[in-house]
Amino acid sequence: MTRLSLPVQTTLAGALGGVLGFVLAEAFNSAGAGTLLTTILSTAGWTALLMLPLSLTLLAAENTLGLRGRWYRNMGRILLPALLLGALSGALAQVLYSVALTYSSVPPRLVRSLGWGLMGIGVGLVLGLANRSWRGAGRGALGGLVGGLIGGLLFDSFGVLRTGPDDTGTLARLVGLTVLGAAIGFMLRLSHELGKRAWLTGISAGPVEGRQFILAGERVTVGRAPGADIVLERDADVPEHAGQLLLRDGRWQWEGAPVTIDGQVRSSGVLSPGSRVQFGSSVFVFQSRDGAQAGLPLVLLGSEGPVGVPVSARPLSVGTSGAVRLLGPGVLARHATLRWQGGALALQASAPVTVNEERLAPGQTRFLRPGDLLRFGESEYALVRARR
Repeated sequence: MTRLSLPVQTTLAGALGGVLGFVLAEAFNSAGAGTLLTTILSTAGWTALLMLPLSLTLLAAENTLGLRGRWYRNMGRILLPALLLGALSGALAQVLYSVALTYSSVPPRLVRSLGWGLMGIGVGLVLGLANRSWRGAGRGALGGLVGGLIGGLLFDSFGVLRTGPDDTGTLARLVGLTVLGAAIGFMLRLSHELGKRAWLTGISAGPVEGRQFILAGERVTVGRAPGADIVLERDADVPEHAGQLLLRDGRWQWEGAPVTIDGQVRSSGVLSPGSRVQFGSSVFVFQSRDGAQAGLPLVLLGSEGPVGVPVSARPLSVGTSGAVRLLGPGVLARHATLRWQGGALALQASAPVTVNEERLAPGQTRFLRPGDLLRFGESEYALVRARR
C-alpha cells in the first residue's frame, strides 16, 4: 500500500492536534463577560491548552516520520514551553485585538488571524527547540506564522456552522481549530522542505523506506540507541552508537563504525550529492542543495545499479524496452516518458508510477528533482546526480 506523502501526513497530524486541542480547551472555555484583565487571562489559558496537544501531536509525527526513534521522544521537554508560549501568544493576541478594536479600523478578522499566527510561531519554536536546532526553530516559526495566518483567516468562515439554536459556536470552533491545525502542520513541513540544505532519504525496503531525515546543525549522530539523532532501532546490524555525520568546510562526512559509502566500506568518508550510504541493512541516498555536483546529468539508482538519464531534446521512454532501460520487477516495456523542459526533468506516466509516495495515474505529469523516489511496478529508484 502506498504511503501518503510527508506534507499530507503532517497536515493530518496537525488536524488531529487541532481536534485534541479543541477537546482540551473547551473544558476551559468561558463565554462570560469580564474585565480586560480577566479576558486576557482567560484567552491565555485557553490558547495554552489548545497549543499543547497541537505541539505534542506534530512532534509525534516528526519523530515517527523523521527516524527519530520513539514517537514520544522529547515530549517531556516541550510540555512547559508549549504551555508558556501558548499562554503568551494568547495574551498578546487578546491585547492586540482589544487595542485594534478601540483605536483602529483594522478588520477584526485580520487581527484575529494575526493572533493565530502568533500561536503558530510558538508551535514552530517549540518543535525546533525540542530538537535543539535554532535553525529548525527559525524555519518552524516562519512556517507556523504563515500557517496560523492562513488558518486564522479561514477560522471566521466557519462561524455560520451550528448544530442547532442552542449551539454557542461549538461546531464552528471544532471545524475552525481542525483547519487551523492542518494549516500550521502543512506550512511547518513546507518551511522545512524549502529550507533544507542536506538530507538523507531511505531507499531500502523496510522501516526506512521513503523516510527522510533533514541534516541540521554541524553534527548528526546515528545508531540504534534512543538518544541518537537518526535512530535505526529495528536494524540489528547497526551498532548502538554507530558514529556521526559532521559538516566540515561546507561538506558532510561520516566518522565512526565502518559503513558502506558508494559501494566501499569505510570508517570515514566525504558524502557527495547522490552518495549511497548503508548503515547495517538500511540504505540511504544523500542529497544536498549546496553540492558541487550541480549541473551534472542524472541517474536512476536502483537494485540493478545506476541507469543514466541522458540530456536530450527528444522524449525518453522509460521501461524494459525504453531509452532509459529499467529491468526491475514489475517494470513495463513502456512504463513512462521523461522530457527535458528548460533544464528541468518532467515525467509523464504511461502506467501507474509513484513519485515520493504520490501515485500518478497514466497521463499525469510531474517535474522531478534529485532526491526524488520513484516506483515503477515493484521496483524503486532514487533520482540522483551522476558522479564524475
